[in-house]
Amino acid sequence: MNETIDSAQFVKSRHSKWIFFSNASSQLASTLIGAVQGFLLFFYQVVIGLNIWYIVLAMTIFTIYNGINDPVIGYLVDRNFKFTRKWGRRFPWIVIGIIPWSLSVYLLFTVPNIDAAVNPWSVFWWLLFTLFLLDTFGTLVSVNQNALRPDLFRTEGERRRFAKYYTPIDILAIIIGMLLPAVFIDFFPGDARASYSLMGVVIATISLIFFIVSLPGNREDKVVIDRYFSSDYKRMNFFKALWKALKSRSFIVFFVFSTCYGIQIAVVVVNMLYLTTFVLQIGADMYIVILAIYLFGTLISYPLWLRYLRKINNNKKAFVIAGLTQCAALIPLTFFVGLEDLFIWSLVLGLASGGLNAFTSTILFPSVVDDFVVRIGKNQKGVLIGIAALLGRLVATIDETIIAWVHNITGFIEGNETYAEMLVDVTAAGGDINLVLLGIRLLMGIIPAVVLLLGILVFWKWFPLTQDVVVNNKIKLEELGF
Repeated sequence: MNETIDSAQFVKSRHSKWIFFSNASSQLASTLIGAVQGFLLFFYQVVIGLNIWYIVLAMTIFTIYNGINDPVIGYLVDRNFKFTRKWGRRFPWIVIGIIPWSLSVYLLFTVPNIDAAVNPWSVFWWLLFTLFLLDTFGTLVSVNQNALRPDLFRTEGERRRFAKYYTPIDILAIIIGMLLPAVFIDFFPGDARASYSLMGVVIATISLIFFIVSLPGNREDKVVIDRYFSSDYKRMNFFKALWKALKSRSFIVFFVFSTCYGIQIAVVVVNMLYLTTFVLQIGADMYIVILAIYLFGTLISYPLWLRYLRKINNNKKAFVIAGLTQCAALIPLTFFVGLEDLFIWSLVLGLASGGLNAFTSTILFPSVVDDFVVRIGKNQKGVLIGIAALLGRLVATIDETIIAWVHNITGFIEGNETYAEMLVDVTAAGGDINLVLLGIRLLMGIIPAVVLLLGILVFWKWFPLTQDVVVNNKIKLEELGF
């Protein structure tokens, strides 16, 4: 019976290719904004000269704010309003949030001309304020986007089809988010602040353009809107819904995995700047080449991973294999000898990364959302999406704390933009420059591999959504009218 039902999930979708593409375009803007934040630590620590523990403190306070903001916004917008019948439940909030969210990226990299060594608290408060602004409107947009996708793309066939659009666009966003800023880092020689400010303008503009392109795909059609009014809809109160989300085994396991996965990505991407600057002692142009090789590997491998998933038709098994492959591919990045073998291992990591990149957001997480809705018997996703939005901020705190501890232990000194400057300061402080470089190498391979492996093992051991459960949840959603 399950095999018959499962095959029925691959019938023709009512959505056009344009809707799939348009909806996925919003991910380019979201990923672009997220990717450029990978430059935040380097910018504030190295360019601005702010002590890294001020940055960690700002991120910690920000995480507490995020812990309140994300679930609350998710809960508040998870209801029908007077405009819902005409405009949809999610679409109006997405429209409201896209302009201020894009603007906040520019402000994040446009710090007032303050000496961080003399007046660190002024820079600290600017960082904290812009992070609050970024998250408030980012949450308003992303919570509604992520809650809408499981409603728009209901079947496994639609979700795997959506992955074909989403994954290359997501990778393109990472490419732009990581490579384009590198072009602007040295745009104004001798004035790194101005270069980063220009980078903020460019990223904010590109993000806004793709947000606008995504609007048709982020608007509910009549089928989805009718579901919102399909029954006597009474919302579960906030704390009960929050408790239900925290009791959901599939969500908690996904939360643990996603946190580990996000930390791994953030540490590798952020540390790449330190690797090229202090270990390889090369310019931003070669940073672009290394990252481009990695992303090229991801881009060409994701169709193969999707084909493998279609062949075995087992989401959990494919996910574990993809995760273990990526862990293995990370380790050589600590032990590379020169630039040539670093190119090779970057390509290998890219090929291994295609699986988790293709599966996580488009296939696995919607299944977790379905499971939550089935368990509570209400089409109320906002609180769950809001809690899930915590992942990004939690990652921002944990990954930067890991980097901070490694830098602190190995003797890294802030405010040095080149290897020569770092060597002078570390030597003068009685430190060992080789220990500093070893710390950067460990952050490139061994440390993120261990973190990701932890997430994969937790997922393998405790994730409850086997393929039979996924299919049965589809049946129950139909019975509930969702």
